[in-house]
Amino acid sequence: MENQNQDTLANKVADLIVNAGKVVVFTGAGHSTESGIPDFRSPGGIWNCFGPDDFTYQKFVSSPDSRRKQWQLLWGGRLTKEIEPNPAHYAIAELDRRGKLDCIITQNVDNLLQRAGVPAGKILELTIICSG
Repeated sequence: MENQNQDTLANKVADLIVNAGKVVVFTGAGHSTESGIPDFRSPGGIWNCFGPDDFTYQKFVSSPDSRRKQWQLLWGGRLTKEIEPNPAHYAIAELDRRGKLDCIITQNVDNLLQRAGVPAGKILELTIICSG
């Protein structure tokens, strides 16, 4: 029964996309978890390895250790060499190839959308800076 409900919902979403002129896609950390990039709050997520206080803007600009930790986590080679786009990334690229994608707004800065074929000019990367 659950699969039937999911199929019905997927068909409704597909119909909305087909009948839309253009679509805007919003994604967050969960979009890349299937590719092996941990999100923040799930078991094994980033907050299990690092404290949220290590990733504030103030700490980033004031602490060389914090910057090293963040850059190692994000760009230590792992994200650019081992991680591959997943079917969700390719589905968004397909929307673009079919002329349906206006843009994608995402919190992810992992370049997986670009590697899947989404033009960089259609990707708006949100960075949320919390002051505290």
